[in-house]
Amino acid sequence: MELLYLTDRLSHRGGAPHHLLDLIRVMAEEHQVTVAAADKDQDVVLPEGVRFERCSGLRHARAHRGGLDKLPSLIAEAGVIHVQNIMNPVALSLACGPRSVVTVQDHRVFCPGPGKTLPDDVACDQPMSEEHCTFCIPDDDRRLNMLALTRDRLDAIRAAAQTIVLSQYMADALTQVGAPGAAVIPPPVHVDSLKTDAGEHFLLAGRLVKHKGTDIAIEAFSLARPPCELRVAGLGSESIGSARALGWLDRDTLRTELRSSRALLFPARWQEPFGIVGVEALSVGTPVIAMSRGGMDEWTDAGTIVVDDAAEMAAAITHLSQRPQAALALGKAGHAMVAERFSPARHRSAVKAVYNAL
Repeated sequence: MELLYLTDRLSHRGGAPHHLLDLIRVMAEEHQVTVAAADKDQDVVLPEGVRFERCSGLRHARAHRGGLDKLPSLIAEAGVIHVQNIMNPVALSLACGPRSVVTVQDHRVFCPGPGKTLPDDVACDQPMSEEHCTFCIPDDDRRLNMLALTRDRLDAIRAAAQTIVLSQYMADALTQVGAPGAAVIPPPVHVDSLKTDAGEHFLLAGRLVKHKGTDIAIEAFSLARPPCELRVAGLGSESIGSARALGWLDRDTLRTELRSSRALLFPARWQEPFGIVGVEALSVGTPVIAMSRGGMDEWTDAGTIVVDDAAEMAAAITHLSQRPQAALALGKAGHAMVAERFSPARHRSAVKAVYNAL
């Protein structure tokens, strides 16, 4: 089978790019694979035999026709086209058809605002419309432009043979806007051996931006004042106070850091599509203290202390900092859950079934 993967950028930064690289690596073992992207980071090495094509037009978030000259011929050559993280409506319209699969990993095809989250941090339960989106986007011109752009993306992916999402939350959101039938296929997570040392420090990992709730974790740690440090793996505009900044970590280094942590702090304001870093923490036996939003409900039932605000997160930090055995027991439960639900073999089988159905 000839597979074509289309994405905006091949990178090691973030859960979505890692997910795609894992999929490319697995499928290249059995199929002829071509990858087209606007950019490829220097540290990304594709498997031997995988063909890479640069298409600059795949990077654009708005309708843009430039840099897509290669796309029609690449699509014509492919047996299956798998689209991930493309937001240019022109590129989506070219790619989506009876031989295409689209993985929807964020809100930009069904929400023109800040991730299905209202300004008061409450989840939005209404489908996009000029009336419903006024609260989040009060400026008339911007609201109309964002609604039109989001609808163009949604209309394009409706032409695909199949959509894939990582959580039931995302499938339900697509159904709400008239795009039912998404296949729920969680990302693959490799399970390491269960750790036996509870770890000393706490870890916050991910983009340091407002909707990710960076300030909530910083406030919680300040309230708890445990006798250890908070380490922060990630970059962004939000302040991390006196926490130890680690910057962006490569995948192996991040897993090592997760393994050595007492717990991962996972705050959130927006509705997380899935929250893969939480599952990666559990996969090494490190528990998670999480504000369960959106698709995080798929995994926060094991190995996780679910909290609603900074005060509750602070209480959970205090609890685990004083009870290393409780942290190990919680991590063990999460480790077993990840092995059962998110194995690479299960993911591979589910994606292959989608391809074969085309």
